[in-house]
Amino acid sequence: MTVLCTVNAIACAPVIRHGPASQPVTWPVYLGSPAHDRSAATRIDVAPKPGWHSSPGREIRGAPAAGKGVLAVGTTDKLVVLLGTDSGQVLWDHRVNGTIRGGPLLTDSLVYVATEESPSGRVYALEMRTGKVLWDTRTGSVAAAMSLTKDRLFAGAESGIVMALDPDTGGVLWRRQLTGAVRAAPVPTSAGLVVITTSDSLYLLDPATGAVRRRRGAPGPVLATPAADSAHIYLGTVTGILADVDPATLDTVWTRNVGAGIYGAPAIARDTLFAVTRAGRLVSVPLATPAAAHEVDLNLVTVAGPTPLANGVVVADVGGVVRCVDPGTGAEHWRVTIPGRIDEPPLVWEGLLILIGSRGQVVSYK
Repeated sequence: MTVLCTVNAIACAPVIRHGPASQPVTWPVYLGSPAHDRSAATRIDVAPKPGWHSSPGREIRGAPAAGKGVLAVGTTDKLVVLLGTDSGQVLWDHRVNGTIRGGPLLTDSLVYVATEESPSGRVYALEMRTGKVLWDTRTGSVAAAMSLTKDRLFAGAESGIVMALDPDTGGVLWRRQLTGAVRAAPVPTSAGLVVITTSDSLYLLDPATGAVRRRRGAPGPVLATPAADSAHIYLGTVTGILADVDPATLDTVWTRNVGAGIYGAPAIARDTLFAVTRAGRLVSVPLATPAAAHEVDLNLVTVAGPTPLANGVVVADVGGVVRCVDPGTGAEHWRVTIPGRIDEPPLVWEGLLILIGSRGQVVSYK
């Protein structure tokens, strides 16, 4: 009987899986880089074939964060989940106190997430290997993505409070009350921290102290995280304005009316700014000659930003159709389809096309 119980205990024991103790890739901002160009050097010439399928939660909000062999997501059923990108297998999941809307960030060994429960939202740091919470700090409801630098983790709350946390301890380094809610991630630049609020205001904050250096009016409501290069930030408004802003002065360098709202984040690749309107117009703006901007109608409805590749741009519509197109002509190179809505840009990573569906699925193609 003792032997039988021992055997049964072993058979019934849960399988314990772990993520890596460390890995060499960081994902410090929304979509992995300030320019939103992590996929820009990759080619996908023909329609990729279905790979693995994972359903880690009821619904996934925000963009995933990718590392070497791992993918972190946050769900509406209050889970932080780490998947292995070789198979889509859940390595671990951890329940937090609220919905994760802005998506995770990664360092070599940590996962950061924020929750949007009001007023008790919190920011968490979890160990990548096990999912163990190393610290959590009450911040209020955080719906936007966060941003991470070497010594600061920046979060903006729906109450309009922007704060800097110590990434190692979670200690609050400063808090600053702004006017309007923060729905787009704070953007670290060489000139300071740029924050956009729903009062249609642009703020330049001192990243060390949170002091307001400048405030300007924004060209319209901004819900998606701007793209940034070394000297400019590029934002799209839900009223259909694409704009280049100097982060040092917050002055607008140029604007372009694209005729319909921009709900997804712009991206920069090959010295060109790409944006797609909700009504399906793909806009390409050469940064050296913005007056030579080009638009092409893709006949779709989208709230996800474009994903530039080396041989085209990938766009996803709200019906689950994903297409790679030529940005000059709109000619389609290939397409794939998943069931359900797509709200975040397709991710091309480690040879995989990774799609996040509204029904809680993570789907890979190779």
